This record gives sequence, structure tokens and C-alpha cells, in this order.
Amino acid sequence: MTTTFEPAASSTSLNTHAELVRIAGALADPTRSLASLIGETGELRALVERHTRLCMDGSVHMSVGTSILPSGKAISPMQAALCAREPFRTAAFIQGLAQAIRAAMTPQRPVAVLYAGCGPFALLALPLMALFTPDQVQFTLLEVHADALDDARALIEGFGYGAHVAQFVCTDAATWRIAPGAPVDVIVSETMNTALGKEPQVSIMRNLYIQAPQATLVPAAIAVHLGAPGRSQEQPCADWGRIFEINAAAILDWQALDGPTLPAATIRLPEVLGDGPRLLTRIEVYDGIALRDYESSLNLPLQLPGKPQLQGGVTLAFSYRLGPAPGLAWEVQEATQETA
Repeated sequence: MTTTFEPAASSTSLNTHAELVRIAGALADPTRSLASLIGETGELRALVERHTRLCMDGSVHMSVGTSILPSGKAISPMQAALCAREPFRTAAFIQGLAQAIRAAMTPQRPVAVLYAGCGPFALLALPLMALFTPDQVQFTLLEVHADALDDARALIEGFGYGAHVAQFVCTDAATWRIAPGAPVDVIVSETMNTALGKEPQVSIMRNLYIQAPQATLVPAAIAVHLGAPGRSQEQPCADWGRIFEINAAAILDWQALDGPTLPAATIRLPEVLGDGPRLLTRIEVYDGIALRDYESSLNLPLQLPGKPQLQGGVTLAFSYRLGPAPGLAWEVQEATQETA
């Protein structure tokens, strides 16, 4: 059962704590639909933007602080902060993480959550610190940008939730080693872009889950399909087949692979292409909580690179490229390869 934790002292008012508890309670409610939580996600965004040390007035260019890592692009602290302005995305990840924590609870010790790429708000963790006590959940926060980690620490400690954090670690989560014997019950990371391109979500999840295969992954699965775009959520995309998926089983299957690519599917295009083909990203956050086509920027149909003029009936062979520019690569069979 969830227990509301009121910190003994902080730099924020009791009214502000009460506001966060109310918002967090709504976001963690498994009976609420994502669409019904748009108001609360807006309130959460406003609350963290009001209390962050990060300058949100537009005077700092969005890309300042972006890093290119061996595993992909680590977006800037400002870009990470702006992800909070996507209501379905915020609601899905917080609701899913709350359910994963509840499912992992035991009387013996706190649930150990490893949060990779927390950004300047630690947005997925902060609300849940208002709902669960430090005896129920402990977070280890990983962030590659020191400024963003410092901002997250200041925000959490300003709310009085420092006791909920086992460690603040400035590191590349794609290479970080979990201490021997350290418990990890839930691994959560939201370090992704559309069609799993550019950012290091795949490398981060592979690195951490191989070390802690008993943990629950949030998101549980990210799949990229090929299809033709719909015009809205009411007119869904045509689905021609799944190209690539990362989940717990796939990560274990890839253990013996140490090359620059991961396997993906081969798909024959329909004879009539229409407006396709497009890469379609579907995210299963946890136990039925999902982000589908058009529900966030992550779920917008994406053209194949180079906007190729493909003929119907040809076969595309895909693979997933690792490294500093990760993403799906494709080739027309018997033709020249293109990359995303």
C-alpha cells in the first residue's frame, strides 16, 4: 500500500508539498487514463519549473550542454526538461513506474530503483517520493551531465526528499557498473528518440539489465514497426510488421553479440505504398500502460532517411546500428544500404 511521506523540513512550503502529493496521487492512480491526466501533468510541469534552478526563460539555447557519447547523443539539460511538457509521455512513465514499484514491494527492504538519465527534474522519481516513504523505495539517479544532476539534487533536497536517494551518480549509464551485491529491483530510463534513433536507450538498457536480469524494466518494451501513416489517432497507421524490439528477453538473447549491430527484421513492402513507408514507435511502459501512434513526439511516424522513392513489393532488410549515432539501418535487398 502507498504511504504518503511528508518530509520533516525543506525549502518549499507545506502548501507546495500538499500540491505535489495531490498531483502524484493522481498520476500514480492505475484507474486513471492517460487522457484524464493532462491537467495533472501540466501542474507537475509548472511545479518543477517553478522550483528548479535551471533557467527556463529562453535565454539559454536548447542545445547547450548536448553531449555525443560512444553510445549516442545525450540531450542537453534544457531539452530533457522540456520533455516534461508532453502530457501522455509523463503520465505513462510515472504511472508505469509507480505500478512497478508497488509490484516489487516486500517487507524486507526498500524497492531499489535505478533511474538512468534523470535529467534536471528527475521527473519520474520526484512525484513518487511524495507517495512512498524512504523505507519503501530508494532511488539511484544516474546522469551524464553534472549540471543536470546538481539541478536534480537541488530540486529533490529542496522538497525534502533527499532520504529517498541512495546515490546521485554522474556517469554514462551505458557503461556504468552496478556494485557487486547491490540490489536493483526496477530499471527505468527514458533516454530515447523516435524509432530508437540518435539517443542511447538501447545501449543503456542492455548494459544495466545484463547486470541485473532480475529487475523489472520500465519501459518493458519498445518496438519499431514499418507502416503507412494515419492522419490522426482516430485514423490509425497501417502496420506492415515489426522491425525491431528491445525488451528483457531480447537483451538476454543478445548477450553473445559484441559487434556494431543488432539483428532486426526483413519486411516486404506492399504493392501499393500510399504515403509509406514510415517507422512507427510503440512503447509498452508497464502492464498495459502504453504510448501508441501520435500520443507523444516519440510516437510520430518517421520517414526513412533520405526520403527514398521506393517501389511497392521490394524487400527491406533492417539492422540496428550501435555506436555514437545509433538507429535503424536498412537496405533494399541487392541494393545500397542507407542509415537512419
